[in-house]
Amino acid sequence: MFELFSIFMSALYIVQGLLGLSEQHLYTSAQRSRAPLVSRVHLLVSIAFTVVGVASALWVHRNGIPTTWYPTILACGMFVSILVQGRMYRAMNVSHSPMLDRVLVRLD
Repeated sequence: MFELFSIFMSALYIVQGLLGLSEQHLYTSAQRSRAPLVSRVHLLVSIAFTVVGVASALWVHRNGIPTTWYPTILACGMFVSILVQGRMYRAMNVSHSPMLDRVLVRLD
C-alpha cells in the first residue's frame, strides 16, 4: 500500500513539474520582471520536481520504498511546490495560473 501511494505521489511530482514548466512559457515578460527571483525559483522547482518524480517512481518500482516515512516525505515535498507557486502568484499579481485560462478557453 505504501508503494502504491509512493508511486502515485511520484506521478503527482511529474505532473506538477511539467505543468510548472509549461506555465513558465505563458507568463509575459512584464509579469516575470515583477518577480524575477521567484520566477527563477519556480522554474528550478519545476525542473527538480520532474526529475525527482521520475527518479522516485523508478526507484520505488525497482527497489520498493526505502522507508515507511517515504510517502510522508513526498507529501511534504509537494507542500514546498505549492508554497513557491503561491508566492509567485502573489508577486506577479495574478489570481490563478494562466494555464487555467487556456484550458477554459479550449473548453468553450
